[in-house]
Amino acid sequence: MRPELIDTHCHLYLDAGGSEAQLAAWERARGAGVAQAVIPAIDVASSRAVVALADPARGLFAAVGIHPNDTVAVAESDHVAIAELAAAPGVVAIGESGLDCYRDRAALPRQVESLRRHAELALARDLPLILHVRQAFAPTAEVLAPFAARGLRAVMHCFDGGPGDLEPWLAWGFLISFSGIVTYPKRDDLRAAARVVPADRVVVETDAPFLAPVPKRGRPNEPAFLLHTAEAVAAARGEPLTEFAARSTANARRLFRLPAAAR
Repeated sequence: MRPELIDTHCHLYLDAGGSEAQLAAWERARGAGVAQAVIPAIDVASSRAVVALADPARGLFAAVGIHPNDTVAVAESDHVAIAELAAAPGVVAIGESGLDCYRDRAALPRQVESLRRHAELALARDLPLILHVRQAFAPTAEVLAPFAARGLRAVMHCFDGGPGDLEPWLAWGFLISFSGIVTYPKRDDLRAAARVVPADRVVVETDAPFLAPVPKRGRPNEPAFLLHTAEAVAAARGEPLTEFAARSTANARRLFRLPAAAR
């Protein structure tokens, strides 16, 4: 019997085949043991899309927000729209939001302002914040420190660092999410980080359709491939897959306040 898993981050709405293909991909995931998934948005249009796609009875939940690379032309009306969508049924998080110093699509001050707005909204709605942080650990920590002091709940989506990059996130009680990158042969640093994250802070994701894990690398990723990432993290931690899956699933349910999965 396959272990029950939760995909904490998949962009199911990006499946080019439309709604039928999206639901078919989700049915494949259910068959592979993925009981629930959180679908994060990257802008207002995709936030509306994920709210429409959310279906708790099917195990699909939404997160609304503006990706840091999409803040280049963000307007006040966009933040108003995100705040309104955050109250929609099936929305369990704000995001994805954060800072990205790898790409130069948006000036850092615009990203910072958007991140602050998202963190404030997460606190106001008592929802966790899904963080996209790429080559920006230090500035992100600087921005979020006052929000963490106020009790912000968050997950570091697609964590991409070594053990030395886990603070201050762990000190603040944030969860750490590992994607298919952890399966890549040269990422010993990431596996070392996975090894030391406390058992009650670790979750897994696909980030589909991106970052397909080994042995699916080179193909569009999908939630059905989550098991490969879970196996890699469990192996790095020296834990049986069934035990790791049970812990990561419980962690995801606690963070996003998800119900038990429908059978």
